[in-house]
Order: sequence, then structure tokens, then C-alpha cells
Amino acid sequence: MEDRIVCHCMEVSYETIKKAIEDGAKTVDDIKEMTEASTGCGGCEDEIQEILDELLK
Repeated sequence: MEDRIVCHCMEVSYETIKKAIEDGAKTVDDIKEMTEASTGCGGCEDEIQEILDELLK
């Protein structure tokens, strides 16, 4: 489900996070800066790290 919402506070999808990684994001902080994901409650930070680990392996 690549169209799923990962960050509900900022309505950031998996696809948006994947695109940020393709554009050079390598850390959760990079993802935060590029997409605003995890800048609300921060509850999705672990899931963002899992996506980073999966796509950057």
C-alpha cells in the first residue's frame, strides 16, 4: 500500500516519503525537513525510520 498515509498529522503519504528518499533524504530529520512528516505529534517517526531502512538497504 504505497498510497497509505504515514504521517496523519501532516497528511504525508508513503509515496511522498519514498520520493524524498529518492531525492536524497537519508535520515528521519531529512524526511522531516523535506516533507514535514513527523513534525506534529512525532508518532510516525519509527515508521519513517523503518521506511528509510527498507529503501536504503
